[in-house]
Amino acid sequence: MLSIWEKNSFINFDIIIIGSGILGLSTAISIKEIDPDKDVLILERGTLPSGASTKNAGFACFGSLTEIIADCGRVGESATAELVEKRWKGIGMLRHRLGDEAIGLLNYGGYELIAGSHLHCTDKIDAVNRLLKSIFSDDAFSKADSFIDKFGFSRNFAKSLVFSKYESQIDTGKMMRSLLKKAQSLGVVIVNNFDAIIEDAASDRLTVASKTSPVRFTSTAIISCSNAFTSFILPGIDIRPGRGQVVATSPVRGLRFKGVFHIEEGYYYFRNFGDRVILGGGRNLDFKSEETHSFGNTGKVLDKLNSLLREVIIPGEEFEIECAWSGIMGFNESKLPLVAEAGENIFAGFCCNGMGVALASYTGKELAETALKNF
Repeated sequence: MLSIWEKNSFINFDIIIIGSGILGLSTAISIKEIDPDKDVLILERGTLPSGASTKNAGFACFGSLTEIIADCGRVGESATAELVEKRWKGIGMLRHRLGDEAIGLLNYGGYELIAGSHLHCTDKIDAVNRLLKSIFSDDAFSKADSFIDKFGFSRNFAKSLVFSKYESQIDTGKMMRSLLKKAQSLGVVIVNNFDAIIEDAASDRLTVASKTSPVRFTSTAIISCSNAFTSFILPGIDIRPGRGQVVATSPVRGLRFKGVFHIEEGYYYFRNFGDRVILGGGRNLDFKSEETHSFGNTGKVLDKLNSLLREVIIPGEEFEIECAWSGIMGFNESKLPLVAEAGENIFAGFCCNGMGVALASYTGKELAETALKNF
């Protein structure tokens, strides 16, 4: 039984957000920035945020050259430019909201290792720069082949290197703790270990229950920010999960590069973390198996990541893989994040398509504005 104090102060809210990842926290912060008087609750099913928010590799990027070219071929130049602009604006919003120090941002730039199969893409650098001219103050991409040897990459693999000064790395842990601190400072209430289920509306109030808790919370509006897990809460939402596997090495003596790096249309990505290397990707090795809500690592992907480290990224260096993990991302065909009304006063934001760091702030503001229109 709930006490009178619990009933009066802990149960009823204006808005309930499901999911305390970067999107959920960003949405809550945007709501409080627009309307500080709104009483906001975030419900999180895990002890820590589930999904990929605390499990990504820490990239503040907008897309590599080969990824952007591939997107242009799939969805067209206009939609691709729109997506890049949203990513870039989202990064700017995150930096402005929290500050670079609070998210551990280091602007070493971004690079893409171009294998022979994608070497033709370097002929399109000027065309891509023209496409993105209205977004960036200068050319987004330029060739930097001389850095292949400087960074110690294998010339057998890397036939060219493309540079972008607009990409940075962040400390994912610092970013998430800073977002949590910001949300709580604005009065957002966060409850963990609550596996949320939306029940039928009772009069003008919506109810959220849990499979494991007798407590029921009520609100005027509900926003699902569960990304890949949205279909668990709103079965009508069409979203595909995608597992991203990541490894981190032991310290590499005299590591020769700093920055964020992409390979093969962004399906592989790596960076330095101090003198360690963090490398992720491999979903493209077996899309069907990696289209899963289950966390974990597979031998097939780990073997590929290990091979890339030893043969391409740090050939000849001594290291061990000290840590391996995975995160679950949400995908759709357009790669554009979606804001949808899933019922009366029920909203959802999803499909950051592996770019939650870049897109969550922008999408969270859209979600906040959409939900608040009904108040």
